[in-house]
Amino acid sequence: MNHNKSIRRIGACGINAIILLSLLSCNTVREISIEVLVPAEVTIPEHIQSVAFVNRSYMPWLALNPKDTLVRPPKDLYILDSIINNKFFLGLFDALNSSPLFDLEDPIAFQFRRSDSSRFPDPISVENLQYITDSLYTDAIISLEGYRVSDSLSVRNQLNDIWLEPEYYLIQYKFDYIVEGTMQWRIYDGLYGIIIDEFNATDTTEWTIYGDSEEAINELPEVVDAYREFAYQRGHDFGMRVSPSWSQVRRFYFISGNKNIRKAAEFAYNGKWEEAAGLWKKESSSTDPEIAAKAAFNLALYSEKKDLLIPAIDWATKSYELIQEKYTKIYLEILAKRKLNKLKLQRQIPLK
Repeated sequence: MNHNKSIRRIGACGINAIILLSLLSCNTVREISIEVLVPAEVTIPEHIQSVAFVNRSYMPWLALNPKDTLVRPPKDLYILDSIINNKFFLGLFDALNSSPLFDLEDPIAFQFRRSDSSRFPDPISVENLQYITDSLYTDAIISLEGYRVSDSLSVRNQLNDIWLEPEYYLIQYKFDYIVEGTMQWRIYDGLYGIIIDEFNATDTTEWTIYGDSEEAINELPEVVDAYREFAYQRGHDFGMRVSPSWSQVRRFYFISGNKNIRKAAEFAYNGKWEEAAGLWKKESSSTDPEIAAKAAFNLALYSEKKDLLIPAIDWATKSYELIQEKYTKIYLEILAKRKLNKLKLQRQIPLK
């Protein structure tokens, strides 16, 4: 059955970080970007090899409380609810598919909609969880438990301070359209009957338009489009919470120094990192501490590019011991965080 989504586990590591390049002249260093793998906030247990997706949210058009109806008729609520739920899960699926952990093929969300209450539900009982996971042939479920959304429009007009002609002033209009919502997601472990993660989030998306006439309001998105954007982003945000993700981070290496440092910089610029590393290693034992520190720093970057974090830390430490520069200390802190996150990533994506 297509709903049984396999999880792919590979080895990788990384974390997003930025070097403070303002500490150095652009004539002495060259900036590059490297791709690192950022760990997810939530670690899916290794024994879980498949997941299914469930929608348990309340059907708002059945609400008895006027506050739960968005002050709209049932037909409009039905349409908006369909759009919102579709976008919640589309955002979630896109986020998961961008991760090396999940391998989704034509994912779908199974509908277990509620009509009991507009409030966020209690967790699924162990018995019902067992029934759902058995019927869906899965180890775990990611469930949208419920949501509440509302929108509002405010209009302000004011006289502009710019005087145009006698007795004439420019009136400027400001339109603020806001979509605000609260979502609850849970991840259930069907094998052990426990909750892996519960996430409650309240967020807002706002659009602001200025104009010199009331017609400027037409530049705001349509209500349906606004809800689409809001729901997609919220689903994507939750997906990133449970997905290790690739990120581009900024790094730099030294290009100024003696002949070998400059030649190595040319090698690196042309993608010949092995040749560059050979020259840096030679200069790392230079009697000139500045040259040796630069070479050691560059070797730290070279090691990090190869995902060799312990050698990277060793080289950066040597550079700092030679010359105690602030940027080297910052780099050491970044590498230390990456080392910790590598351990977390190995729990999320165990090495084969």
